[in-house]
Amino acid sequence: MIKYFIVSSLIFLVVTGCVTSEVALQNPQGKKNPELVWPSPPYEPRIKYIRSISSSLDIHFQKTWFSNIMDSLAGQEDRGEFMLRPYSVCSVSGKVYITDPGLALVHIYDLPNRQYTRIEKANGNKLFSPLGIAVTAQGEIFLTDSVLKKIYVFNEKGEFLREIGSNSKLERPAGIAVDEERAYVVDTLAHQILVFDQKNGQILFRFGHNGKGNGEFHYPTHIFIAHDKRIYVTDSLNFRIQIFNRDGNFISAFGRFGDALGDFSKPKGIAVDSDGNIYVADSQFDNVQIFDQSGKLLLVFGGSGSQLGRMSLPAGIFIDRNDSVYVADSFNRRVQVFQYLEKSSKQVD
Repeated sequence: MIKYFIVSSLIFLVVTGCVTSEVALQNPQGKKNPELVWPSPPYEPRIKYIRSISSSLDIHFQKTWFSNIMDSLAGQEDRGEFMLRPYSVCSVSGKVYITDPGLALVHIYDLPNRQYTRIEKANGNKLFSPLGIAVTAQGEIFLTDSVLKKIYVFNEKGEFLREIGSNSKLERPAGIAVDEERAYVVDTLAHQILVFDQKNGQILFRFGHNGKGNGEFHYPTHIFIAHDKRIYVTDSLNFRIQIFNRDGNFISAFGRFGDALGDFSKPKGIAVDSDGNIYVADSQFDNVQIFDQSGKLLLVFGGSGSQLGRMSLPAGIFIDRNDSVYVADSFNRRVQVFQYLEKSSKQVD
């Protein structure tokens, strides 16, 4: 587990402005980026910056100067497919899936094969506001559209397969998470979580209603299923995180409104690493805060700005099986990738 002494050292680092090095600027010449870690030395690092993805150009092979000149003369410049407002992110088997409600589409970056594709339509109709995304181990893509009030399912090639939940009268589907059999969907305006059978699309049960008590919600937004099958929900306007078992039974909650370290102002994405540490993105603080299972603050990374490692209106967050941490850095129009370093034997995809 991350050592608790990091918190007190972090407070000093935040005050002195040393949480993120200001020299860590994007390097268009392709030079190696300086190493960014949290907490800063001399403390043992727990989070390391890996890379940033903002367009299809970020995953293509680097062209030579001569090739770029020849393509330009031939009118064949690769201008890339850029993000506008990345919101949610998911990664499975080296593919990174990013919803972009600003462009009304889903970006898919196949990192191992250096290929880019996108999803713009479902069942012949254009997407309007794709928000939540989740992908099964078999590659099926589950997508919510908050304006169309639909949940769509695509195959691993991005081809439409089916809708689920069409008869459940969704009000504003937002975050979504999947396990082996179920799809858990956050309905923000209904203040509840709906649980569907992945195959037949039937609703199995729902839990939560508007309120401030345990198991109640006030505009929930994001959701994550951890390795132990626990369900983590961002209860946004109650300014807290709630934890449930896979059957929707309340386990615990933590969080409060405020502007101090460990408080929440605009909590968004939530994710959990393999050691059970809980990561919460906050779009007001422009950072990610890490807590233990009791809600005790362990570490903070990020901070306002456009430099590498810094953030502007972060939204979704996802942690894969390798403990790679993906943050949808919305206003900076990119997804940043970090690595949780607790287990040194792990490799980043």
